[in-house]
Amino acid sequence: MLPEARRRAILSHLARIGSDTIIDLSARFHISTMTIRRDLKILQEAGYVTMSHGGAVYNGDSFQLGETHHIERATIRAAEKRAIGRYAAANFVDDDDVLFLDSGTTVGAIVPFLQDKRNLTLASNSIRTIDALNRHLPGSTILCTGGLLSSTAQTFVGPVAERFFEDFFARKAFISGVGFTFPAGLADSQMLDTAVKKAMTRSAETTIVVIDSSKIGYSAMVQVMQTRDIQTLVTDEGIADSTKRAILKNGIDLHVAPVTPTT
Repeated sequence: MLPEARRRAILSHLARIGSDTIIDLSARFHISTMTIRRDLKILQEAGYVTMSHGGAVYNGDSFQLGETHHIERATIRAAEKRAIGRYAAANFVDDDDVLFLDSGTTVGAIVPFLQDKRNLTLASNSIRTIDALNRHLPGSTILCTGGLLSSTAQTFVGPVAERFFEDFFARKAFISGVGFTFPAGLADSQMLDTAVKKAMTRSAETTIVVIDSSKIGYSAMVQVMQTRDIQTLVTDEGIADSTKRAILKNGIDLHVAPVTPTT
């Protein structure tokens, strides 16, 4: 079983019974306890479970139960997303920063690595991201946009959410998408959520695009940012050398996050 499929199976199992031990999970899925711990850590960072001594508990949020699409997004290429999240937090976030975070799972992967930062102010239109910020950064100032709730994506969208970012200013906005191509730039598939992303970029001093390498070369229906407007792009080491050269040629500050076993 592929790792992504196994993690979805583990999550489905925990959703059914509420909790289980690492030893029992190891026996059920015929893998080592070390692998189970790695899988549970990934699911915990995505907000679905809480690891306890010797096991894990399903968080039980009603909006998460049964949402296969979001589970898939959170677990596919999880190592690459964690590498990007770790790199972005270490290299682009400072104490006392004001940050906008979009609803993407790659942006969400930044959150667990912000715990050593002090006095952050963070705003997002994503319920999942707000929940993760509250769990990982309880001492920070956290702002939620409000607006029309998209029940499937669990994001606030529409004019109220967009206007929120007209009243605030951030030093940095972290933005993701489902694809990046030349010359179209960064693209996404959700029109209403894309409008909120654009509002974030307009009110931020610097926009940092975070996207895993598997999405580079693919496009989507709605443009988030044109290539010429992208200042900084962070991806993982799966990016092709030819793509690196093309990105640098377009004047984008490219950063490649190493994906290591410790990531």
